[in-house]
Amino acid sequence: MLMHGLVSGTGIRPELIPLINASRSAGKSIHDDSFVDEWIRINCHNAGLNTMLVPLEDLAGWRREPQNGNLCHSTGRFFSVIGIRCRHRVEASELEWDQPIIEQPETGILGILVKSIGGVMHFCLQAKEEPGNIGGVQLSPTVQATYSNYSGVHGGAPPLFLEYFLSPKPERIIFARMQTEDGGRFLYKSNRNMIIDTDSDFPLELPERFIWLTLRQIAGLLRKDSLVNACVRSILSSLLFESSGAGQDEEADGSANPAEICPSGIWDTLQWLDDRRAANHMLARRIGLNDLQEWGVDGKGFFSHNEKRFFRIVGMQIKTTSREVAAWCQPIIENPAPGIIGLLVRNSPQGVEILMQAKAEVGNKSAVQLGPTAQFTQGNYADSKKLKKPFLYDEFLAPKMSKSIHESCQAEEGARFYRECNIHRILLLKDGTQLPLPEDYRWLPLPHLQFLIHLGEQVNSCSRSILTCLL
Repeated sequence: MLMHGLVSGTGIRPELIPLINASRSAGKSIHDDSFVDEWIRINCHNAGLNTMLVPLEDLAGWRREPQNGNLCHSTGRFFSVIGIRCRHRVEASELEWDQPIIEQPETGILGILVKSIGGVMHFCLQAKEEPGNIGGVQLSPTVQATYSNYSGVHGGAPPLFLEYFLSPKPERIIFARMQTEDGGRFLYKSNRNMIIDTDSDFPLELPERFIWLTLRQIAGLLRKDSLVNACVRSILSSLLFESSGAGQDEEADGSANPAEICPSGIWDTLQWLDDRRAANHMLARRIGLNDLQEWGVDGKGFFSHNEKRFFRIVGMQIKTTSREVAAWCQPIIENPAPGIIGLLVRNSPQGVEILMQAKAEVGNKSAVQLGPTAQFTQGNYADSKKLKKPFLYDEFLAPKMSKSIHESCQAEEGARFYRECNIHRILLLKDGTQLPLPEDYRWLPLPHLQFLIHLGEQVNSCSRSILTCLL
């Protein structure tokens, strides 16, 4: 466990900090660890979805638009798969490409309810199955739903506990920020990440497939592969704290609320990030799937890259007895090869620092957000004449100047991605190692990362995912 206490600039109410810190410790919890293990065995290894990959043309309720070939739902809701033509220009180079991308112009809710039980904050998670999940069932937020889902477009019942997230009272909000989805495969898509405190009347006993867990227990489960889903990891990145005190920009009279103090040096970090945004020119133009030059329908009826790189769009038929709707079809993204999401950390006189990059992705509203040190899929660069290997590519494949302090395989969100996982690898730089940095990379202290997460839409989804592994 690397982080404790209150980080500056989060806005989390000071009276909640002892409850959150108690949730990290090895103290009491409503369920002991053996109970949790047995609950997971019963609930997370009992898949109820039957799925089958099919050609895109066989998806009931979906159609290819005759004028452009884009893949859309018959209601015009949910999401569409469209084409985009992209140009990324920086001072020294320019890259052009085209690709399919998911367009879903609505905001979803990713929310976790919490409750203080015996002076320890507990988090309400559910065992939820998605068609693309590895292993079928994963630990998910209390509520995980798009607007189309919870407004009843699919004809099913609204999710349990939805009402707590639609119009929460301000005093019940622990965290509520818009955060971007995967900017390489979603176009300008954000969800609201929320943590909502319940009152004393909220029942201890939860419906079937829901459970109260502490942060300590969740951190232990994160060390297991593909068990805690991507949405939970995104939300809980907001609760990574470092002990605070010295080195903060306090008001002269010392009366500032510690939870509202900006961390020391944050303005330099914000200026660097803005400079990198100004230096990266990302242009994206919507086009039809029929107009993509590097993609097309393959022999299986899927939509694939001509060189079999990156990902492909496949069709899926789903039947279930455990969801609001008994059967449906949908397109889903398949990326057969696992990627690598990596952090390089170092110990400095100021504390732990993490090497982050100003990462440009075509689907981000501001193009550039804070990405992890490494974010790549190895196969995309093998024998590629178009792509240059990213900084520290070889180090994250075979560390030489660092040692591994965490490694796990974490699944992507299973509603849009089919059995996709990424290796989460955290490396500790050896003391005294000199590492010249490109302009797009910068060592950041933990309070800066936390401040930017709490601003919303500044730290990309891969960063939030791997930062939560530091719980």
